[in-house]
Amino acid sequence: MIAAVLLYAYVGDGQAASSKQETERRQTLTEEEAKDLGYKRLSLNLGNDIKASFFAKGNSLTTLLAKAEAIEAPGRGELAKVFVPDDRDKFEVTVALFKPGFAAEAPSISEQLLMENGFGITDANHVSLTSADAEGETLDESKVAKLARSICQVRQDKVLCFFMQGDAEHHSEFEDQARILKDSLQIDDGSKEGFDSSQIKHLTLSLGAKGSLALDYPSVFSVVDNDFDGDLPGTLHLQQGGADNPLSAIMIAASAGAAPPSSEAIDSVADGMMHSWLEQNEKLFANPVLASKGDLSGLGSGDVGRTYAYVVDKLAGGGGKAQVRLSLFASSGVRYSVLMVTHYAAGVDDTGPFFVRLGGITGYDLVMRSILERRH
Repeated sequence: MIAAVLLYAYVGDGQAASSKQETERRQTLTEEEAKDLGYKRLSLNLGNDIKASFFAKGNSLTTLLAKAEAIEAPGRGELAKVFVPDDRDKFEVTVALFKPGFAAEAPSISEQLLMENGFGITDANHVSLTSADAEGETLDESKVAKLARSICQVRQDKVLCFFMQGDAEHHSEFEDQARILKDSLQIDDGSKEGFDSSQIKHLTLSLGAKGSLALDYPSVFSVVDNDFDGDLPGTLHLQQGGADNPLSAIMIAASAGAAPPSSEAIDSVADGMMHSWLEQNEKLFANPVLASKGDLSGLGSGDVGRTYAYVVDKLAGGGGKAQVRLSLFASSGVRYSVLMVTHYAAGVDDTGPFFVRLGGITGYDLVMRSILERRH
């Protein structure tokens, strides 16, 4: 079992630190307007009652590769390729289906497709955990060589993705087609966008005088320990997999208190927490490397927080690496810390390890969404 060391303390006043992603303005074309521009609605019957369509150039070429019902969880498959227009040197759209077998978020899958195809991520305009849109590019001697767009949507127990790539020399045409694809995309499979209800669990945590927190988390996680039983402080330990070698673990702690005085103060606390956590888990993990850190968005006025990502060596369960995410923040008079640890694989093109990590990442993001969207 992974031990948790999560409670921390700081007092002071802070300024809100947040960042907002700009989303594209929708410019939906009518069928007549599309026709005048040389586009038509391209329909794809993907099997298993999944039908998708979007506007594409009239001379586009479609090749069906597989049927959705042939894919079993946990798995993925390429269902169709579309050459837009019928010129393989310009734009190619691959339609892919993921069936993870558990609640799996769209943003991570969208970005995974970019990385495994060799694209660096240049922008992400994710609407939610169930609707994602990311952009990428490749470089050749410091010049942009290829462009890509990765659009994914959770449809209950599956995730449907449209991955478009093309040569950078057709940049303007690529941007037009990518925007039109996104804005005209229609999916009909008898289900609505969103997670399957059986794949999500709900838990209400008492925050004492601060009210309560309605927490969502994937049903593949179980509650190992919960002492949110009255007044703050409280801690919660969620785990995916067995106690001897869990696939992922999420630890949440909350205590009453004000926002920290500065981002630097939070960095200092984070360093101390990681040191203490590694001491408690010295037989499991070692050698932390900070991969990224930044201000946490989504907080209210006067609240501030930071989020961190680490890679650590695994000392148990066959070795390898593990990924750790940590967020420290205050919201409406409550201080929170959320720590997630999951398996990690350097190779991004291996579906198996990606699905293993995806459970923990989705769980972490669901928990963070529950806290940040809490209404007092």
